[in-house]
Amino acid sequence: MMTKIEKKLYEITKALPESMVTELIDFAEFLKQKQTAEATQTGNIAQRIHQRFKCLEADSLPFPGRHVHRTPPKFEEK
Repeated sequence: MMTKIEKKLYEITKALPESMVTELIDFAEFLKQKQTAEATQTGNIAQRIHQRFKCLEADSLPFPGRHVHRTPPKFEEK
């Protein structure tokens, strides 16, 4: 017995030409491969972001100075 999703996919693919079904299968395999790759990643999110953007050599960029744009409010203690 087919699930609702399987039945919907079957109906959609039945109406498509073979070339488009082939593209659909390729896309589904791409998504499966991407999901597997993401599931096997190690390290925390900060490490993965650092690795991803390492090629930009952003570590050598200077940080701009910080300027106060307004005077912070003064709160009275009660």
